[in-house]
Amino acid sequence: MQSEDRVIHFGVELIHKPIKHKKEALQKLYFELSQIRNAGYDSTDFTRMAQPRFYSKQGKRSQSVALFLPDRVLMIEEWADIPMSAFLERVEAMAAKLLEFEELDSFLAHTATIRSTFALTHFEDARVFLLEEVCQQANRIGPHFQRPIAVGGLRFTLPETDEYPGNIQVNIESFRQSRSEVYVEVKGIFAQKKVTRTELDVVLDHVRGVRSFITERVFPYLDQYDLPAGDEE
Repeated sequence: MQSEDRVIHFGVELIHKPIKHKKEALQKLYFELSQIRNAGYDSTDFTRMAQPRFYSKQGKRSQSVALFLPDRVLMIEEWADIPMSAFLERVEAMAAKLLEFEELDSFLAHTATIRSTFALTHFEDARVFLLEEVCQQANRIGPHFQRPIAVGGLRFTLPETDEYPGNIQVNIESFRQSRSEVYVEVKGIFAQKKVTRTELDVVLDHVRGVRSFITERVFPYLDQYDLPAGDEE
């Protein structure tokens, strides 16, 4: 398996006590973010004040979105064309500015989601790799479902431990848009401790931890199965 994966999505939720967003405050926030490197957005949408958003679009499908909900801000890089370091700068700037709102003094919880794909070396079809090689389900699915399989894979939920913070959700699937790639999504949910303005590094470190989980845990798990025919242990 190719060790260099292709990151296609970054996502962070900053969860806070419910507030009612004011257009004037968000306009000020939009301007202030535009003055910070890697933090600004190209446009705003205030047509629905229940879900106002900042956004930028790059190319045919890449986009950056900050969606403001009553109890959280969702920041997304979809079909990401920026490095994680730039995304973390955007998250840090947004988080710091949000905690300048008079209604907010901390984040009650936060989540971090990263999606990426790995190219297989010895298999042409990720469905065969995952279902038949990893899960040993050859000839055991079709007779029962009696339909072609568009996407198949595995899902894990890993609870928080004393050594490792956060609940981790892992989704590993065949990638619908590329037959020979495995799609990986890892989401970390961190709700044990409030985060104040002086503790924003905690959020950034948790994003890095989710990224490391993909490269240091998921990759070697899958790589042990991506072997030439006849080399299986």
